[in-house]
Amino acid sequence: MASRLDFLVFYRGNMVNGFDYVYTKRYEGHAFWQARPKDMTQSDVLDDEYDFYNPHFNAQGEPFNWHYHETWVDMTNVWDHFSQEATNYLNSWMSEYPGPTFDDPSRNDEWGVRFRVPGQPEQIIWGINAFPANLDAFSDFIYRFGTTQP
Repeated sequence: MASRLDFLVFYRGNMVNGFDYVYTKRYEGHAFWQARPKDMTQSDVLDDEYDFYNPHFNAQGEPFNWHYHETWVDMTNVWDHFSQEATNYLNSWMSEYPGPTFDDPSRNDEWGVRFRVPGQPEQIIWGINAFPANLDAFSDFIYRFGTTQP
């Protein structure tokens, strides 16, 4: 059986210009994807309140779709596929990719992935100016889920 992720956070940028983030999370049977660019407030993926789901239910128990003010994508139906593909990338990577840094920190390209598999501690894979050979393919993969709206 494939590993199922609890969450995965991908970030890329640098300390001068900021970081773009992609958050993915499975929580209580539903899952979501959300991108937050450099100019948005970052989220705590471990916070139980950081959650998007539909349908909600009114006082009569009837379902309705809540309209959130933030853009997000429902990944509930594709979470197992997403988890398998993501872990295929992650399992081929080392835990660190420290490269030489520039004196001008705005030229550095920093990236990282935080994730957790149920029953295991959270893991982090990161790099600065050094990358696994398939990092761009992983980035394309993870951003592809943001092309549809809920």
